Amino acid sequence: MYLITAYFDNNTNIKLQHLIDEVAMTTGNDFMIKNDVVPHMTISAFEQRSDERAIQLFDEVADTFKYDDIMIPSIGVFLPYVIYAEVVLNEYLQTTVSDVYDVLSQDGETRINKYYYTFNWIPHITIGKTLDKVQLQEAFKVLQDKFQPMKATIVSFGLSKPNPMRNLRICGEDLRYEM
Repeated sequence: MYLITAYFDNNTNIKLQHLIDEVAMTTGNDFMIKNDVVPHMTISAFEQRSDERAIQLFDEVADTFKYDDIMIPSIGVFLPYVIYAEVVLNEYLQTTVSDVYDVLSQDGETRINKYYYTFNWIPHITIGKTLDKVQLQEAFKVLQDKFQPMKATIVSFGLSKPNPMRNLRICGEDLRYEM
């Protein structure tokens, strides 16, 4: 499995990381922290036979990447285990997802995850993952108190391989930021 991921400006990272930390502290579920999951939004998930081919495909689509603002107005859940910051699917994001899908789908050996097909994608930023029922309710209470709608800027995109997380390629701004 490979992921193409969008990363955010420093100010947004700090705000989102604070929410991740608050949810972890309140619920006792430290999955996001323990696994070093930084604030991000996955644009595509796909299977490919080799790192080299995945990198080639990422490089092909990287020429289409633009860096723009998004709105994060609310929170949501993927029942039963995930709470996230919801992102507005605007023209910029739809074009980005469509461009990625178009490049990946032209390769006969690439299998795109069905949740990342064009018009079948829910843009989100995971705040808590692997939550049980009680933890999800606690996380919701935390975000009800702490979450505020925000504007974010996508400043870079990356190609990674999860479990364990391994970055293969980054384009755009440097991802290092002060917390």
